[in-house]
Amino acid sequence: MVLDKFKKLAGQAKEKASPLAEQAKEKAGPLASQALHKAHEVGEHAMEKAAELTEKAAPHVAQGVDKAAESFDKATKHRFTDKVETVNEKVHDGLSAATKAAHDASRSTTESSAAATDSTVGAADSPFTATDSPMGAATPAPASPNEDETGPGTSLD
Repeated sequence: MVLDKFKKLAGQAKEKASPLAEQAKEKAGPLASQALHKAHEVGEHAMEKAAELTEKAAPHVAQGVDKAAESFDKATKHRFTDKVETVNEKVHDGLSAATKAAHDASRSTTESSAAATDSTVGAADSPFTATDSPMGAATPAPASPNEDETGPGTSLD
Protein backbone atom coordinates (compact mmCIF):
# COMPACT_ATOMS: atom_id res chain seq x y z
CA MET A 1 0.00 0.00 0.00
CA VAL A 2 2.70 2.50 1.00
CA LEU A 3 4.90 1.21 -1.80
CA ASP A 4 2.09 1.65 -4.35
CA LYS A 5 1.48 5.20 -3.16
CA PHE A 6 5.20 5.94 -3.39
CA LYS A 7 5.37 4.55 -6.93
CA LYS A 8 2.37 6.68 -7.92
CA LEU A 9 3.96 9.84 -6.46
CA ALA A 10 7.29 9.04 -8.12
CA GLY A 11 5.53 8.61 -11.46
CA GLN A 12 3.76 11.94 -11.07
CA ALA A 13 7.01 13.65 -10.14
CA LYS A 14 8.69 12.17 -13.19
CA GLU A 15 5.87 13.37 -15.46
CA LYS A 16 6.20 16.91 -14.14
CA ALA A 17 10.00 16.88 -14.17
CA SER A 18 10.44 15.58 -17.73
CA PRO A 19 9.34 18.80 -19.49
CA LEU A 20 11.45 20.85 -17.08
CA ALA A 21 14.46 18.68 -17.75
CA GLU A 22 13.94 19.11 -21.49
CA GLN A 23 13.72 22.89 -21.11
CA ALA A 24 16.87 22.92 -19.02
CA LYS A 25 18.65 20.82 -21.64
CA GLU A 26 17.58 23.21 -24.40
CA LYS A 27 18.84 26.24 -22.48
CA ALA A 28 21.99 24.68 -21.02
CA GLY A 29 23.48 23.50 -24.32
CA PRO A 30 23.86 26.94 -25.92
CA LEU A 31 24.91 28.52 -22.62
CA ALA A 32 27.59 25.89 -22.09
CA SER A 33 28.87 26.44 -25.62
CA GLN A 34 28.94 30.20 -25.13
CA ALA A 35 30.80 29.82 -21.85
CA LEU A 36 33.31 27.48 -23.48
CA HIS A 37 33.83 29.91 -26.34
CA LYS A 38 34.31 32.86 -23.96
CA ALA A 39 36.72 30.87 -21.77
CA HIS A 40 38.73 30.03 -24.88
CA GLU A 41 38.92 33.73 -25.82
CA VAL A 42 40.04 34.72 -22.31
CA GLY A 43 42.65 31.95 -22.22
CA GLU A 44 43.93 33.00 -25.62
CA HIS A 45 44.26 36.61 -24.47
CA ALA A 46 46.13 35.49 -21.34
CA MET A 47 48.57 33.42 -23.41
CA GLU A 48 49.27 36.38 -25.69
CA LYS A 49 49.88 38.69 -22.72
CA ALA A 50 52.11 36.11 -21.03
CA ALA A 51 54.23 35.83 -24.16
CA GLU A 52 54.51 39.62 -24.42
CA LEU A 53 55.51 39.96 -20.77
CA THR A 54 58.01 37.11 -21.03
CA GLU A 55 59.64 38.71 -24.06
CA LYS A 56 59.77 42.12 -22.31
CA ALA A 57 61.16 40.69 -19.07
CA ALA A 58 63.79 38.38 -20.61
CA PRO A 59 66.47 41.04 -21.23
CA HIS A 60 66.05 42.44 -17.72
CA VAL A 61 66.30 38.98 -16.18
CA ALA A 62 69.38 38.20 -18.26
CA GLN A 63 71.00 41.45 -17.16
CA GLY A 64 70.22 40.67 -13.52
CA VAL A 65 71.66 37.17 -13.83
CA ASP A 66 74.83 38.57 -15.41
CA LYS A 67 75.25 41.10 -12.61
CA ALA A 68 74.65 38.45 -9.95
CA ALA A 69 77.18 36.11 -11.58
CA GLU A 70 79.72 38.91 -11.84
CA SER A 71 79.20 39.92 -8.20
CA PHE A 72 79.47 36.31 -7.00
CA ASP A 73 82.59 35.74 -9.06
CA LYS A 74 84.16 38.91 -7.67
CA ALA A 75 83.13 38.05 -4.08
CA THR A 76 84.77 34.61 -4.38
CA LYS A 77 87.91 36.23 -5.84
CA HIS A 78 87.40 34.37 -9.15
CA ARG A 79 88.03 30.96 -7.56
CA PHE A 80 84.87 29.53 -9.21
CA THR A 81 84.85 31.47 -12.48
CA ASP A 82 84.45 28.36 -14.65
CA LYS A 83 81.49 27.15 -12.58
CA VAL A 84 79.91 30.60 -12.44
CA GLU A 85 80.16 30.84 -16.25
CA THR A 86 78.64 27.37 -16.67
CA VAL A 87 75.71 28.21 -14.41
CA ASN A 88 75.27 31.58 -16.09
CA GLU A 89 75.14 29.91 -19.53
CA LYS A 90 72.57 27.37 -18.32
CA VAL A 91 70.38 30.10 -16.86
CA HIS A 92 70.56 32.03 -20.15
CA ASP A 93 69.72 28.87 -22.10
CA GLY A 94 66.73 28.23 -19.84
CA LEU A 95 65.60 31.82 -20.22
CA SER A 96 65.84 31.58 -24.01
CA ALA A 97 63.89 28.32 -23.99
CA ALA A 98 61.17 29.81 -21.77
CA THR A 99 60.84 32.86 -24.01
CA LYS A 100 60.63 30.69 -27.13
CA ALA A 101 58.08 28.37 -25.49
CA ALA A 102 55.88 31.30 -24.46
CA HIS A 103 56.06 32.76 -27.96
CA ASP A 104 55.31 29.38 -29.61
CA ALA A 105 52.41 28.69 -27.24
CA SER A 106 50.94 32.11 -27.95
CA ARG A 107 51.25 31.59 -31.71
CA SER A 108 49.71 28.08 -31.63
CA THR A 109 46.82 29.32 -29.47
CA THR A 110 46.14 32.14 -31.93
CA GLU A 111 46.23 29.74 -34.90
CA SER A 112 43.92 27.20 -33.25
CA SER A 113 41.47 29.91 -32.22
CA ALA A 114 41.14 31.05 -35.81
CA ALA A 115 39.85 27.60 -36.73
CA ALA A 116 37.59 27.47 -33.67
CA THR A 117 36.15 30.92 -34.41
CA ASP A 118 35.07 29.76 -37.87
CA SER A 119 32.64 27.22 -36.39
CA THR A 120 29.24 28.27 -35.09
CA VAL A 121 28.53 28.08 -31.37
CA GLY A 122 25.24 26.40 -30.53
CA ALA A 123 23.47 23.56 -28.79
CA ALA A 124 24.53 21.08 -31.45
CA ASP A 125 28.17 21.82 -30.57
CA SER A 126 27.70 21.03 -26.90
CA PRO A 127 29.34 17.79 -25.70
CA PHE A 128 26.62 17.32 -23.09
CA THR A 129 23.20 15.69 -23.12
CA ALA A 130 20.50 15.52 -20.49
CA THR A 131 20.10 12.16 -18.80
CA ASP A 132 17.95 10.57 -16.18
CA SER A 133 20.78 11.04 -13.69
CA PRO A 134 20.04 12.49 -10.24
CA MET A 135 19.31 16.21 -10.11
CA GLY A 136 19.17 16.44 -13.91
CA ALA A 137 22.97 16.51 -14.15
CA ALA A 138 24.41 16.62 -17.63
CA THR A 139 26.85 13.94 -18.71
CA PRO A 140 29.18 13.80 -21.69
CA ALA A 141 27.51 12.58 -24.87
CA PRO A 142 28.74 9.29 -26.34
CA ALA A 143 31.45 9.74 -28.93
CA SER A 144 29.59 7.63 -31.48
CA PRO A 145 26.11 6.13 -31.86
CA ASN A 146 27.61 2.67 -31.26
CA GLU A 147 28.35 3.57 -27.67
CA ASP A 148 24.69 4.25 -26.95
CA GLU A 149 22.20 2.38 -29.10
CA THR A 150 19.53 5.02 -28.60
CA GLY A 151 21.81 7.82 -29.80
CA PRO A 152 22.87 10.99 -28.02
CA GLY A 153 20.20 13.09 -26.40
CA THR A 154 17.44 10.50 -26.56
CA SER A 155 15.48 9.18 -23.62
CA LEU A 156 15.71 5.54 -22.61
CA ASP A 157 12.05 5.49 -21.55
